Amino acid sequence: MEPDSTQVIKLTGIIENRETFVERVVRGAVEKELDRLLMPDVVDMIIKISEDFPLKSVEDFCFGYVVGDIIVGTFEEVRLRYGREPTSDEMDEALSIIGRRSMEIKGAIKFALGK
Repeated sequence: MEPDSTQVIKLTGIIENRETFVERVVRGAVEKELDRLLMPDVVDMIIKISEDFPLKSVEDFCFGYVVGDIIVGTFEEVRLRYGREPTSDEMDEALSIIGRRSMEIKGAIKFALGK
């Protein structure tokens, strides 16, 4: 027996709502982790880590550290919650959040460095 169009529409809505929910969960996790990473004591810790390396730019190291943490965190969050790798859309969402908040990230780093 073929499903009627009403059943197909309901099923499609459930799938679309689930994807939206997953994206919201990922977005929330990324935003929360960024908020944590931008706390002054955490930025100071990242700067302290940078002192162990011969770097041309501590600021760039710190920014890369934050981006790397968010990317790894996104993989871990999706793997733990859903038992799979993140989709390209979920990774794009994480990267777009980083892009949108990049000036805030750099500002927190500069503030910690006294610039």
